[in-house]
Amino acid sequence: MFCFILIHCNSENDSTKKEPPPPKAITVPFPEAMYIQNGCISCHGPEGNGRGSRASLLKDARIPNFQDVSTYIYGSSKQAIAKTIQNGIPGTYMKAYSHMRKHEIDALAEYIQKMQKNQR
Repeated sequence: MFCFILIHCNSENDSTKKEPPPPKAITVPFPEAMYIQNGCISCHGPEGNGRGSRASLLKDARIPNFQDVSTYIYGSSKQAIAKTIQNGIPGTYMKAYSHMRKHEIDALAEYIQKMQKNQR
């Protein structure tokens, strides 16, 4: 004699379980996206104060604090910042970002300039 008990075998029960919706997309302004995507944030930090997540790895390096214009090597104007992004700074960890388009560099330079608090 065989006895079978079927409990919750209905496939309809499985289809009533719904996956949670994906998280909403976060929109980041283009200049800030350039700052994040090109890795500036990892050395210079979210506020540009030179305290990024990689700063501790670069102990002997002088990481400019974008908030303090006296820490800029080649100047704090938008044009000087753009030139530094384009060409880098020889002998430092600041590499050239020559792969970036002019409008990307200009947007990034303007974003960095807006971080400045200590104007000369």
